[in-house]
Amino acid sequence: MRFSPTSSLLRFIRPYWWILPILVVLGITASLAEGLGIGLIIPIIDLLLGVEQTEPTGPFASAMQHFASVLGDQKIYLVLAILLLVMLKTFFLCLEAIVATNINGRITRDLRVAICRQLLEVGMAFHCRSTQGHLMNTQDFQTHRTSEALTALSVLISSACTVLVFSLILFLLSWKLTLIALISAVPATLLVRALSNRAHTNGDRFVRQHSALVSRMLEVLNGMRTIRLFNQEEAEAYRFAVIADKVRHSFVRAETLVQIMPALVELIYVPIFIAVVFYALSTEIGFSVLMVFLLLLYRLQNPLKKLDASRVTLSTYASGIAEVDKLLDRSDKPYLTSGRRQMDGVNADIYFANVSFRYHPHEFPALQNVSLRISRNTVYAIVGESGAGKSTLINLLCRFYDPSNGKILINGIDLKDLNLHSWRQRIAFSGQDAELMAGTIASNIAYGRPDAGMEAIRKAARLANVADFIETLSEGYNTELGMRGMRLSGGQRQRIALARALLCKPDILILDEATNAVDTVTEQAIHEAIEGLAGMMTILIIAHRMDALRCAEQVIVLDKGRIIEQGTPAELARADSILTHHYRAAGSEC
Repeated sequence: MRFSPTSSLLRFIRPYWWILPILVVLGITASLAEGLGIGLIIPIIDLLLGVEQTEPTGPFASAMQHFASVLGDQKIYLVLAILLLVMLKTFFLCLEAIVATNINGRITRDLRVAICRQLLEVGMAFHCRSTQGHLMNTQDFQTHRTSEALTALSVLISSACTVLVFSLILFLLSWKLTLIALISAVPATLLVRALSNRAHTNGDRFVRQHSALVSRMLEVLNGMRTIRLFNQEEAEAYRFAVIADKVRHSFVRAETLVQIMPALVELIYVPIFIAVVFYALSTEIGFSVLMVFLLLLYRLQNPLKKLDASRVTLSTYASGIAEVDKLLDRSDKPYLTSGRRQMDGVNADIYFANVSFRYHPHEFPALQNVSLRISRNTVYAIVGESGAGKSTLINLLCRFYDPSNGKILINGIDLKDLNLHSWRQRIAFSGQDAELMAGTIASNIAYGRPDAGMEAIRKAARLANVADFIETLSEGYNTELGMRGMRLSGGQRQRIALARALLCKPDILILDEATNAVDTVTEQAIHEAIEGLAGMMTILIIAHRMDALRCAEQVIVLDKGRIIEQGTPAELARADSILTHHYRAAGSEC
């Protein structure tokens, strides 16, 4: 079924439903004022020519002449009446433009906020299968095109009102001439339909290629260091230029139809005037009525051109509107439903009861029948080769996903039944995947606790062994980090992320390779900080290096989604343990 951009736009407008009748009333009123002003030219022409019009053609001409007879033979009154009607038309058109623009801005803002909320609320599975470039393209560019489509819709409504009013006046002037004009307009209608279909196809191609362009740009920005290290500047510039050229071609094809549409329609409407004039010459239609009919028909060209151009514009932007509509659609996306039970603290052990999980129904399980008890206030190290299931175990515990099978029990309660916000307040994360946000160092450390004071922020920084570095900066804790904290080294970012986690004072602290980008002295200080926290909270350390295990009280070894060994570091240090073989194969000593 072909996508209807108008139906989607009407859904976007629904919170401001009252705007549609207002636009219709303003459009009809402005058009009626203009139509009546043009109609008053009939008695003016008759007065100028000294023609006694005893049998006017149609009720509209009769009404205009009756109005003139009430005013008398003073032409100045007719001119003033026309001027007043022109002023009224201008006022209502300005008011219509102000209302339409204001609502357009509100709807565009609402769409962007709604998309942001959607991306924050939708399940992580959606983000895993979506590209950042596509999402950014929809959030920024396609919402802009949707805004332009809303403008086109308001123009379409205004133009439709004018066409309706003028057509009615033309019919009241002479239904025969109006019928001739309608029959002559059939080719123009067919042309607009054909161009609208073509515009829809071009618009769809443009959306896809612009999304690819944004994706390519994001890859270049994120991979700037790698590109320069491997001397790929020219190659990347060429790849970007190829995509940009495709976008240019699709843009030209799409916009050309929109731009040439008025000229084509104007050309096709020429036969309409010829047909009307020839028919009028063969009948006894008064000169003044014919002149006003032709003037109204000529004035009708502009709203007709706008109407047809708006239809083509909506077809061109249909794919962009569809992308916005699709992203906001909640029916085909995964969501995690928050439970109702509030979480006051982790007061008991955590149990994984026969937990299995697949990221995709057709993929190999990331976890298979994992049964695990995590004792409260104990330090665990989770080890295993890449793809063993370490991150998946943590993702399920953080409830980024729900298990495909089995349960995770917190205080004896299924994790699904806990209030999601209150549960995540009990967890803090630090590691190689912990992103910093744009803002100051202080705001980043306090990200999980915005109400924290500077003394608490400084204490967390000292625990993470990053306070000395921060104090060397000219602006100290007020130093702006920039996007993703890229002004800092990897070790500095990691220590700030660790300070952020420690400030939260969580019940469960998750450290994912939290020392892999720091020097030996800093690593020693971080290990001491972890040892100082032992017994105060449950600490889960995802580790690849043997040194990270010295803080652990228990070690969990994963392989292909299964727990294959578990015990204390001393128990697993025996020569025949899988853990020992793993680290020897990796070149580390057990």
